[in-house]
Amino acid sequence: MKAARIFGPRDLRVVDVPIRALDAAEVLCQVVRCGVCGTDASIFTGEASFVKQGLVPFPMTPGHEWSGVVTAVGAEVDRFQVGDRVVGDDEVSCGSCPECRQGNHYECRRLRAVGTIQAWDGAYAEYIVMPQRHLFAVPQGVDFDNAALAEPAANAFNCVRQAGVTTGSTVLVHGTGPVGLMAVRLAKVAGAARVLVSGRRQWKLEVARRLGADVTVDTNTQAVNRIVREHCGERGVDCVIEASGAVELLRESVQLVRPGGVIALIAFYEKTVDGFDVDRLVYGGVSLRAVRGGIHGIEPALRLMEVGQADFRTLITGRYPLSEAPRALTEHVRSREAHVKLMLDVHPLP
Repeated sequence: MKAARIFGPRDLRVVDVPIRALDAAEVLCQVVRCGVCGTDASIFTGEASFVKQGLVPFPMTPGHEWSGVVTAVGAEVDRFQVGDRVVGDDEVSCGSCPECRQGNHYECRRLRAVGTIQAWDGAYAEYIVMPQRHLFAVPQGVDFDNAALAEPAANAFNCVRQAGVTTGSTVLVHGTGPVGLMAVRLAKVAGAARVLVSGRRQWKLEVARRLGADVTVDTNTQAVNRIVREHCGERGVDCVIEASGAVELLRESVQLVRPGGVIALIAFYEKTVDGFDVDRLVYGGVSLRAVRGGIHGIEPALRLMEVGQADFRTLITGRYPLSEAPRALTEHVRSREAHVKLMLDVHPLP
């Protein structure tokens, strides 16, 4: 099969690789769509902290936001059959450690991330092999484009859940990348009374408004703290979702959330954070919650897509065939602010 593999920083090549034989509980899936993620780009450039720490084994195949079709199953697979439409987890457990034997696959001692840390080869390829336990059926009515966005949507879903968004909540979302924008929509679905979004690009803020944002803040020209207090009062917002990766916004979030509120973190910062007001967290009773990806969020995201409450296809701003994966990643790095989500059309299915 063809696969786009990273051999080292800025060295991505489309090469021929063998399709390995399936273990008894594994499934072979033909990849139809695969999203290009900011994490893919930071591995490609070598700037990701976990690349610098030696946690990414090269060569490797990136790609953890995908949708596809089952083409073969192992002897013990009983939940899927050839022709099923599926998406996959962004992590793969070993299946044999004590945690896995107890069913706690996401606490696996030898956990591997799909296409990233300790990489399980990902979906920048014509086919991907996945254990049955890490696959999910795509509901009828959800197309391959939306299904490929289920993984980032699961991240956003977990942000909203970890932030404690509920009916009547006031929510501040930092960042207008895919996860931040999806969180806007999902916060409104969860019942948020008012969602404010901060960002640096007017056209992305307009996308946020279309997804349900009540107030947008252009951080180039507006002070976030002033807008928050204007719309939510001096106590601040109930919940902050920090999806920007901007250290200054993380620091400011501590001042903008009300006593007893929650700050949910989904971004990577690639650095240690100085000047963080821990005392304010303590005496304000503010909870700081790290959101570990989309664990247990893919199925809820797919169900919301199925009923029409989470259609994120408008976030796709560019498409490339698998053969042009190097150009797609180069474009993502070169003009990141000009795109929300780039998509690889790996196989020409509708």
